[in-house]
This record gives sequence, structure tokens and C-alpha cells, in this order.
Amino acid sequence: MSQKYFYKISILNLFSNSKVATFMKFLTLMLMVASIQVTAAGYAQRITIIGEHLTLEKVFKEIRRQTGYNFIYTSKTIKQAYPVNIHLENATIQEVLDSCFANQPLSYTIENNIIIIKPAESNIKKQLSINKVISGRIVDSTTNTPLSGVTVRVKGTNNGTTTDANGDFKLEVPDNAILLISFIGYETKEIKISNQLSLFIRLVPTSIGLNQLVVVGYGTQRKEDLTGALDVIDGNELIKRQVASTSNILIGMAPGVSVTQQSGKPGGDGASIRIRGVGSIYSSTSPLILVDNVPMSLDAIDPNDIESITILKDAASTAIFGSRAANGVILITTKRGSGQGVKLSYNGFLSKQKPTNLPKKVDAVTHMEMMNVAHQNTTGNPNSYVFDPALIQDYKTHPADNFRYFNTDWEKAILTNTGLMQNHNINITLGSEKVKLFAAGTYLNQQGLTANTYFKKYDFRTNMDISLNSKLTLHGDLIYNHSTRHYPGQATPEFIIRQMLGMPAIGAGKFAEGKYGDAGQSNKRNPIGQAEHGGFNDAELPSVVLKAAFTYKPLKGLELYGFFANNNYSSHAKNFLQNYAVYKPDYVTNTLIFDSYYPGQNSISESYSEGRDNLYTLQGTYHYTIKQHDFKLLGGFQAEDVTYQSFSASRSNLPSDQPYLSVGTANFNNSSSVSENALASFYGRLNYAFADKYLLEVNGRYDGSSRFSQAAHKQWGFFPSASAGWIVSKENFFRKWLKYIEFIKIRGSYGILGNQSIGSDYPFVAQLSSSNSLGYYFNNSFNSGVAQLVSANPEITWEQSKQLDVGIDMQILKAISMTFDYYKRNISHMLLIRPIPSFVGLGAPYVNAGSMQNIGWEFSIQYRYNSENVSFDLSGNLSNVNNKVIDLGGQDISEGLLFSTPGKPLRSYYGYIAEGLFQTPDEVTNWAFQDAKTSPGDIKYKDVSGPNGKPDGKIDGYDRVILGDNYPHYEYGINVDASWKGFDINIFIQGVAKRLNYISGTGAWAFYSSDFIATAYEWQRDYWTPNNPHAKYPRLTENLDINWKNSSYWLYNGAYMRLKNISIGYSIPKKLLYPMGIDQIRLYVSGLNLFTISHYAPGFDPEINNVNGEFYPIMKTYTVGANIRF
Repeated sequence: MSQKYFYKISILNLFSNSKVATFMKFLTLMLMVASIQVTAAGYAQRITIIGEHLTLEKVFKEIRRQTGYNFIYTSKTIKQAYPVNIHLENATIQEVLDSCFANQPLSYTIENNIIIIKPAESNIKKQLSINKVISGRIVDSTTNTPLSGVTVRVKGTNNGTTTDANGDFKLEVPDNAILLISFIGYETKEIKISNQLSLFIRLVPTSIGLNQLVVVGYGTQRKEDLTGALDVIDGNELIKRQVASTSNILIGMAPGVSVTQQSGKPGGDGASIRIRGVGSIYSSTSPLILVDNVPMSLDAIDPNDIESITILKDAASTAIFGSRAANGVILITTKRGSGQGVKLSYNGFLSKQKPTNLPKKVDAVTHMEMMNVAHQNTTGNPNSYVFDPALIQDYKTHPADNFRYFNTDWEKAILTNTGLMQNHNINITLGSEKVKLFAAGTYLNQQGLTANTYFKKYDFRTNMDISLNSKLTLHGDLIYNHSTRHYPGQATPEFIIRQMLGMPAIGAGKFAEGKYGDAGQSNKRNPIGQAEHGGFNDAELPSVVLKAAFTYKPLKGLELYGFFANNNYSSHAKNFLQNYAVYKPDYVTNTLIFDSYYPGQNSISESYSEGRDNLYTLQGTYHYTIKQHDFKLLGGFQAEDVTYQSFSASRSNLPSDQPYLSVGTANFNNSSSVSENALASFYGRLNYAFADKYLLEVNGRYDGSSRFSQAAHKQWGFFPSASAGWIVSKENFFRKWLKYIEFIKIRGSYGILGNQSIGSDYPFVAQLSSSNSLGYYFNNSFNSGVAQLVSANPEITWEQSKQLDVGIDMQILKAISMTFDYYKRNISHMLLIRPIPSFVGLGAPYVNAGSMQNIGWEFSIQYRYNSENVSFDLSGNLSNVNNKVIDLGGQDISEGLLFSTPGKPLRSYYGYIAEGLFQTPDEVTNWAFQDAKTSPGDIKYKDVSGPNGKPDGKIDGYDRVILGDNYPHYEYGINVDASWKGFDINIFIQGVAKRLNYISGTGAWAFYSSDFIATAYEWQRDYWTPNNPHAKYPRLTENLDINWKNSSYWLYNGAYMRLKNISIGYSIPKKLLYPMGIDQIRLYVSGLNLFTISHYAPGFDPEINNVNGEFYPIMKTYTVGANIRF
């Protein structure tokens, strides 16, 4: 005991020394500070735990792993604990423990880095009621897509916040608070807060989103208040299809919007868009496309960057855009930043592309046999032939060796590219309450089917918003786009494919690398050599868009908005036509010998162009409500100026390995051009609502265009519209029906629109043209000439479109929404070319003389079902439009196969009515005379009329009639979205119920081509003979046009139904991702254009118009992809 006492005294004595005491006091203080820092650091550590029905021991183990804290408890104590459901991200240890021990018969204390667990009875200390910070994420219950801009508010207070771009929020709330979660287009939700610190909330969409804000011309409106005809496509719908061109996503998405793809060529696979029928004969028929109010190509925008697309279809919706909106308007709104932290996402996919359909050709032996039959039918000599029967027998007994005996598989030899497509998009959202930024970058690489065919695109976008104060906000956007297109130099990919489809298998293809055969052609043109070694046709297309804008709210209800946008775009194109070496077999030496080069002389051309669009806009909006009257007035001014210039040069006879203009020695050619145009506009809109159920909207725009004569007072035009709506379901007399029909609105509109896109910048003035064809000699020197070639028309003015629309919107049984529209569109003052006397010596000018009409209807329906784990969405649309020409200024328009005349659709098919095939010589003799060479097996044409308007026993031009039109009728789309827990599936079916489509040329006729020796297709083996009277194909002939006249025989049913897209995805459970700092990983597989049901011509895609064999097939794609969000 004395020793212990002595020891203690000895320790105490150490402090008697002043220096030692001072040091020990300092050391003690540092240890205390360090202990506090360690404890604070421990408390400051952030923990993420997500799971359901977890035991406390599992939770303790995870806390120990993430923080290093240890736990002390007895097995008896822990057995009293209940399992917990926990969903906490980036929480403190105090927050995690409070959540775990809520409603538990246990308590805890923390001592340094040790957590002691005790029964609750031993800890009677109660916590004071204080505010706490909760966090959470809000998603769409149907798609699990995070919702941005959702209002989260403590009920009964003004304390609230909104979610960021990833659906996340944080809010300080008192104990037992009730949260109100509200968002336009979704059901409001209440959540009582007890001990939760982290929430995961699913909002259920309302059936039709009546309170949803919809982007309209120069503003937004509630969907419930709309009186015009429009469709809205959410950005989340766009990314369900993986395409290279955004325009293709719109196929089948909206009724009355006809979107057709005519090619699958990289860099040229964009779709054509037509809203409510064709709107002109010679002027533009494409809608106005605005990206954040700036005219741009839809295909220049990556779908991942799009917030929404609004399609304006009637005059009430589009009149605010005046002369640019005659063919409808597509408004694209891109994503913008949020003020809540930093969020990063990646969206990428890899696709394998294959043709949807290609015709099958006959092999070498069949080609020779059928060619001999065609020769005999043409000459009338059954003993004549093109291919010696002995040669055919040789081919039958000897396998193809690619030297003496050929059976070239042209498809296999030409479609050698990978067809792979990859797309990678990264976007980031960041900012604070004052500064918000959205930035995105995309890389696309699309390889084609043929060699040396690809398209690459890079784009970068930033959208910034800076709030200087509560009244003034500045906006700045930058968009950079750079695309590169690479094609073979000697021929387009389409022409190479036409040769692939048309050239006979008996022709020599490729012997070895760099050694090509003559393809069985007299000119020795070989599509394999053209694709692989024919040079290049390149184009680089960079563009930069800069936009600066402001929003100023000086007074309550008043908002001023203005912006300046500059779009600079350029093009550098270079086409090097390189010749390749043609070889032929030497059967004496059994070697290949050089034959010649194709073509004989190479050449190069190069061009540069540059354009600039400047857009200036200033507008004001005033909103005022007094009692039951609601007024909203918009007025603005807009100006646009466009300049474009280009120059080009070409040379020939170059060294094959030097593709530069400077080394060309022959055929020097140069040209250049420059143009300008401008548009100035005043516009306005008045919206009025009484009692929130009687709606009125009036629009007007006054446009002045430089394309028309100021001297002739044709430069300015006024384009007004008016629309009204009645929400019947808000009337007292309708209350008894509300349990069945929650919403019904009747609306109607009428307006006048203009079209100034008439193809020329200066159609009202005399224009001089210069070229070598107008040249003359002066002093023994040749000089280019200048002359006026076309008459001027100073009276030319706008084309006009008067539109009437009547529609109804309904919501039934809370789950079904429907919309129906009927419209009539009368187009007048259409540009036509009226013939003028030849003695004038000039070409005829355009005049405003034509008119036509489109009448149609649209219907869409949607059903939605949502529960906690299951969501289902079924929607469909159906539409039809009929076109009719009213007046063509007294003259029909003939364009070969296509013919326009009053009372019929524009550009209808025009030709003879086929009534089957002749079967006997007597039938030929007794029929109306067609041709001296007509024989059994030829097409039999109907004798319709003659010079006197009656059948005259002769088949000639008088017997041609309108056969039908190519316009799609009864277009439809069916979309199915479903999800269950982490799985989701999307199925989209699209089609046309009625359509005619024509085939001709290499696409239809055996052994026909205007520029090469052709073969036959497999389906043409079913040709007419006396023993095969019910054949699909007429008798075989050689270049005999008896059966190749424009007739109904070659007019096919072009209706089809296509599985446009199917996508299956799986989202990895969030509880597995949060420890890694990842919010979402969704993996998916999808297919595009997987199968088509059609009765169209064998081997061809019914979506491509009027196939003549020269086309690039539409692609069938198989895709794997991922969506990752941090």
C-alpha cells in the first residue's frame, strides 16, 4: 500500500516543476482538443444505408464498416430490437442511430468512438423537440424517372423547397411535420414525418395532366386552358429509341404528324416531317423547327438534352409565328440547370445495324437461262440465245472458282462495313440559388453498310441562368455541333447498292486486294471497286449557336423577355474521284492481267460555304386577374437576317495519290454564290378566361419579308387567328356525370397563315445568270456570258393557308384520356409556273395561282394504371388526311409518273389500268391495239378513252388515268409502357393502314437498267409462260418497254405494320448503388424495326417511296445500352 501511495505522490510531484507542469498542461490541452476533433470527425462522417427489414446487428456492422465505430451490447438486449426499414443517404451517425432506435425498446449513448446499447428503461432521458433536416428523392411512379421542380412544403407554412434535376431535395422540418408534395401533372401527396430522415417518394401522374404547363409560342399555358390543337412529347419518351437522327423518334408519336424515313444512310437518315398534309406544290412543306426559340435542325440535338417537344398543328397554335408557320411548328425545349448541387449522368448505347429488307437475286446459272428466254421472247426466235447452252452446262458441272466460273455474291462483297453505331452522352447539372448550369456533350459514330461510309458527330451544349436579383435573370446558351460525313468518291452509296441489286452474278467482282473484275459490264464499272477504291466524298459541317437573353419582372404580373441569337454554320466538302485497276483472267497462262483503269481520268472538286442567321426578339407579357376574369396579354417584335455565301472549284487528271486541286491539269471550273434575306415581325396574343371554364385566345402577326416587292406593296402580310374553348365539366348541370367523366372540353379555332419559303430569295426581280454556256468569243478569247433567263414577277406574294379546327378533350374514369380533332385546311395563292409564249425568249416565272385543300381528323387515347410496384401505360393514336387540288390556274401539272389535276390529290399516280396478262394470240388480236410487238404474257391495258372521250380500240395517252396517291392514310401508333419493381419494358408499334407505293426500273423489271447490264430477282422467276398463266411477272423480255409503261400493274399495296421499337431494361437496386455514390444504373437491350408485316413488293421496305432500285435501306438495329446517374 505504501508503494502505491508513494507512486501517486511521485507522479504528483512531477507537476511541481514549473517547466514540466507547463508542458504537461499544454500536452493535456492538445489531447483534449484532439479528442474533441476525433469525436467531431466521427460525428461528421457521412453514412449511406438503404434496406428493408434489416436487423440492428446488420445495421451496426455497416456503420462499423463505414465509420470505424464499435458497439457494446448484450445478446439479451439486442434480441428485444425490431427490424428496421432504412433509406438514408449521406447522413450523420446521429441521424442514422435516431432513425434506427425510433420506436425501439432500446436506447444508446456514444462515448468517444464506442456506442453503448441499453434497454430503454435505463435511459429515461427524453430528447427535446427540435428541427431536423430531411432529404429525399421524388420520382415518377410510372417510369421511376426523377422529377425536377417538384414543390416540397411543410403543411400550413411557407417553409419549402423544390427538387433538383435528379429529383433530390433537402428541407429543415420540425418533428411530426406533414409534407405536401405537389407537381403539375401529378397527384398531390401528403407525408407525415416521424423519425424518418430520408424519403423515397413516388408521385402518380394524373391521367391527362390538366395543370401541366405546356410550351406554346413565346410562352407557356396550362394544358387545361389550351384552345388550340397541339401534342406534347416528354423528353423521357424520346430516349426510349436509339437512333442517329432525332427526327426518327417522332415516327408514330403524334396523330396528324406524318414522319417518314426514306434512307438509313449514315448522315442522311433523317426523317421528313409533314403536319396535317402537304402544304404547297413548289414551296417548302416542312414545319418550322425552333430549339429554345432559335431555328435549328431537329437532328442537330441529342435526345438526351431535350426536356420536351411541343407540336403545334392548327392556326390558333401557330399564327403567332406568322409566315413561317403555314406547315406547322415544332418547339423543342432543352434541359436547364438546377440550383441544388452537382449531378452527373451518362447515357450510352452500342447498336448493330442491318437492312430491314433486300431483294434476293438469281444465281449465275439462272441468270443465263432466264436471259436466254428473254432474248428468245424479244427476237421471236426460239433457237437464239445470249449464253451458249454449252457454257451454261459448264457452269452447272463446275463450281464457281472466281476465275473461269463466276457466281459473284454482290451483296456479300459490297456490304462489308460493320454497320455498328455508338452514341455517348454526358450531361451535368450544377448551380446554386443564383447561378444554374446545364452542360452536355455527345459523340456519335455511325458506320454504314458499304465500305468507306460513315458519319461522326460531336456536339456540346451549355445552358446558363444567372439570377441577379428577384426581378432580373440573365440567360446564356452555347451550342457547338461538328459533323463529318464520309462516302465513296466515285458513286453515292445509293447507286452502289442499286448496282449491287442489279448486276448479274456472272460478272467478275474482286479477284484480290486492289484487283477488280469488269463486273460483266462493257464499261468495266464495278461497284466493289467504287466502294473500296473509288476515292472519297467528304464533308465537314461545323456550326455554333450563341444566345443571350434576359427576363425582367419590374412589376407584379409584368414580364419582359428579350434575346439575341446568332447561328453560324459552314461546310467544307471535298470529292476525290479516284480510278481503280481492272483485271481480267488470262486462261492461257491462268493468271490475272491488267486491263484498264476505271474511270479513265480521275478528278477532284472542293467547295466551301458559310451561313449566318441573326435573330432579335423583344417581348412583354402582362397577366392580370380580377375576380373571375383572367387576362394575359403578349406583345413582341422579332427580326431575322440571313446571309449565305459559297464557292467551289474542280479539276481533273490528278496523280491518284494526291487529292489536291492544285495538282489537277485539266477541266478548270470555278463558281460562287451569295444571298441574303430578312424578316421583320410584330406579334401579339390575348388570352381571356372567365370563371376558369370559358376560354378565348386571339393571335396575330404582321410579317414583312425581303422576298417580296416593297414597290408593289407585297412585302407585308397580316396573319390572325382566334380560338375558343368551353370546359363543360365545370358547369353545374354536369356535376351528376363527374364520377364518370371528370373532364370534358370543347374547342374550336380558325386562322390564316402565310408561307414565305418559296425557294428563291429574289423571285420578284429580274436575275442575271452567268455560265460558260452563255459565253462568247472576243478578240479570239472565250468569255463567260451573263443573261436574264427567267422572267420576273413583281406581284408575287405569300402563299396562304386558312385553317379550321374543332376538337374535344376528355378524361374518363380517372384513368382514360381522349382527344379528337377535325380540321379543314384551305391553301391558296400557291406558286405555279404558267407557260408564256415562246417568243418572249425567257422562262416562265412563278405566279400565285393555285389552291388545294386538306381535310382530316385525329384521335388519341391513353390508359394509365399505377400502384406501388406496378405501372402500366397504354396509348394509341390514329389519323387520316385527304388532299385535293382545287385550282391549278387552268393547266394540269405532269411530272411523268406523277400528275396533278383539280379534284384529285396532288402528285397522284398517273398511268394505264392493267387488267392482267394476255394469255393467247387471239386475245391480243381482239383487244385494243397496244403495240406491234405485243404477245401473250404481256400486260393488258384498259381502253379507257380516245380523242373523242370514248374508247377507240387503241391504247395511247388518252387511256391514262389517275391510279391513286402515295399519301399515307390511317396512320397509327400503339405504345405500351410497363414496369414492375426494377424492370421496365416499352413496346411501340407503328403503321399505315392504307397506302399505294410504286416500283419501277431496277426495282421492278428483270434485266432492266438505264446504265448497266442487269439481272433478275428470285420473285421474277415466276414469269409468264403458256404453262404458267397465273404468273406474278409478265413474260421475260430484253429492254422492251411494252410492259414497263406506268401502269397499275406496278402499283403495290404499301400498307404496313411495324414493330418500331421494343426495349427491356433493368435498374439495379438503389441500396446496392448508394454506397458507391451512384444514384442509378439502368441496363437495357432494345431493337428497332425488328419486323414488318406488309404485302409490298418482295425485298423492299414499304416506307420508302417509289422504289426504282436506287436507295439506301432503312436499318434494323439491335442495341445494348446503359443509363448511369451520379
